Amino acid sequence: MENKRSPIQAYYLFKSFVIMFMIQAVIVLFTPAALTAPIWYQILAVNLIVGLVLGWYLYKQWYHIEFSYDEAGFQLKKGKVAPTKRRWNEFSQVSLARNEYGEFKVRLYGNAEPFEIPVSKLKLDPFRFRLEVMDLVAGSRRS
Repeated sequence: MENKRSPIQAYYLFKSFVIMFMIQAVIVLFTPAALTAPIWYQILAVNLIVGLVLGWYLYKQWYHIEFSYDEAGFQLKKGKVAPTKRRWNEFSQVSLARNEYGEFKVRLYGNAEPFEIPVSKLKLDPFRFRLEVMDLVAGSRRS
């Protein structure tokens, strides 16, 4: 695939870090204070480092989006789930939609259920990308 997009989404990376850090913080809260008081700063430093490492791993496993496309079709993958591969000639219409969070998605319509490409999460210009997808869909219909 020619064009590949795989930007890091800061919100989901931070969310993953906080989840991992909070799990460790709860574990430390249940340990006796006499054991943790003398080395509180060291425990905090270890928790931060482990939270960052495990948060990055959680982010890559669940939230990270990879998108690649060319003239024939595209591939969309979220986390470690198997990628969704589709061809442009499966679709006949293209629209730009905004969800309740203000994120743009390019929606593709064909014979089956509509398919959405999350352009805001991919940090693409939604209006320009929609026009590019319209050209790709129209070009694949001519072939």
